[in-house]
Amino acid sequence: MLKSMYNPMSQVFKYLSISIVFMFIGYLFGLFLPTSFIYMANTLVVVLMIGLLIMALFSRKSIIPRRFSMNFVYLFTFIDGILMSPIIRYYVGSMGTDMVISILLATSAIFGGLAFVANRSESGKFLRFGPSLFIALIVLLIMSVINIFISGSMYNIIISIFGIVIFSGYILYDVSLIKAEIEYGGINDRDDLSIHVLNLYLDFINIFLDLLRLVKELND
Repeated sequence: MLKSMYNPMSQVFKYLSISIVFMFIGYLFGLFLPTSFIYMANTLVVVLMIGLLIMALFSRKSIIPRRFSMNFVYLFTFIDGILMSPIIRYYVGSMGTDMVISILLATSAIFGGLAFVANRSESGKFLRFGPSLFIALIVLLIMSVINIFISGSMYNIIISIFGIVIFSGYILYDVSLIKAEIEYGGINDRDDLSIHVLNLYLDFINIFLDLLRLVKELND
């Protein structure tokens, strides 16, 4: 292991934080998009979530390479921020800025709490959840596609709760996987962390979007 990677776990969360900053920069850039995009937000929510689910699915099956430049992660999160800009503007308009910020803080608390539990647990403890989580992810993807054609308040609530549970489980799984790879010497430089940072980013963003949708549906 390289000396620069003396604490790979802390590096993961460092790069994840940078990725979220790039997403926020993309979001600010997206504010200059035409206002008409806001009215497409309902459709964009479904399309974007399906896209993020497919991305998560690909990463779990190693269709995406296990190792690539961290700059790709930053580019992806920046573009993702642009795509989410009209969606977040829609929720801000529907629920208010304070509520959206509260949901973002709640997402951070969920993520931080689960990551802490996984990091303090025995290495590889939550890896046994992998097959079940993967099947659940496929089911969630199918449900999201169906939601394009059959949409309803109760159905949206069910999908949102299901998504929150799945990606909460994946936080435990992903952090546990990182610990196991560190233990067995699978982390040598920052690019070895790239797939893990991307997966944790997808966990965070999917929970955030699901919470936004869940709160909106409950408020309506």
